[in-house]
Amino acid sequence: PPDPPKVGRGAKFKCLACGQVAQDQHIKDEGMAGRMGAQLMAIVAEGNRRRVYVAPTSEHAAIAKSAKPKWAPTEELAYAPRALWCTLYGLKTFGDLFTDRQLVALTTFSDLVQEARTQVERDALAAGLSTERATAYADAVATYLAFVVDRCADFNCSLARWVQSNEKIMNLFARQAIPMVWDFGEANILHDTVGGWSTCLDYLTRCLRVSIVHSTAIGTVLQADAAADHMTDGKMIVSTDPPYYDNIGYADLSDFFYVWLRRTLNVAYPDILSTLLVPKTAELVATPYRFNGDKSKAESFFETGLRATFARIHSMIPPDYPATIYYAFKQSELKNEGLVSTGWETIQDLTQRTAQEITGVVKREIDRALA
Repeated sequence: PPDPPKVGRGAKFKCLACGQVAQDQHIKDEGMAGRMGAQLMAIVAEGNRRRVYVAPTSEHAAIAKSAKPKWAPTEELAYAPRALWCTLYGLKTFGDLFTDRQLVALTTFSDLVQEARTQVERDALAAGLSTERATAYADAVATYLAFVVDRCADFNCSLARWVQSNEKIMNLFARQAIPMVWDFGEANILHDTVGGWSTCLDYLTRCLRVSIVHSTAIGTVLQADAAADHMTDGKMIVSTDPPYYDNIGYADLSDFFYVWLRRTLNVAYPDILSTLLVPKTAELVATPYRFNGDKSKAESFFETGLRATFARIHSMIPPDYPATIYYAFKQSELKNEGLVSTGWETIQDLTQRTAQEITGVVKREIDRALA
């Protein structure tokens, strides 16, 4: 037999017959060929003092595969292996990230949110609200409920991690990536547990209570190019955490939630949700795949756009108003890669090129685990 591959970090697969460790590329090839699936390994039940694990029968396995979803998100994931490396194993569409039973559950709740919006609008009109206010109120309620659907999707997908230490399901987005997960848990979405509808709803309501208590101001959100000309009274304070090259593919990752928001809220916000996926053309990131793999063009696009943005900021704020720029430098970037980060130097250079003056730098250690 050939020499076994080096066994390092990540999942490794050993043949049950000969004990040979499979090459990583072989596993990826099988996944890309559509010969990879999921198998029910155990059923987790609530015991008197602890969880109980039950071996599934063939009947249990058949039930798990019996669900027949009427809809699934068919939009494709971006080809960004650095952050979405599940695509390397054949998970090509967002529908591929869910089991059939999960799809049935999520689409059912999505449909119910739309029904709830109609009922809320009807009740608001009956209570004497004008047509405009009744619609706005119904849209607000539906929006919050759609956020619950999105949170459920985060916990109810085939990439949701099963954490052995505390014996529960954890959401997909532990970090800014959609990785490959080999052992995942399928939550009972109707149960009061992690990943359940009631738990996700409670999380959202607690967030709303906090936001209402600490702020009564009305905010305005605008989806637009930061370097473009927007109306302003000339009196504004800028506080921004700009993107940094291809460190995080914000739009690519947002698509996971967007496909469910679009399905749930397309009636309420037809203009905002008119595109199949999140708009990406003007996104200020240095993603090579958007430039046919040309890294230098991607970086040039990013630097030019960031310079234009800082110039726009400089032209919009009074000279005695400050602008706060955040840069999340991680010491682990040096330890793990042996490189000198030029991130902060880049920020300084771009600000100074636009005639802005750096008046102070404040260092904050926000995560000791990353120091």
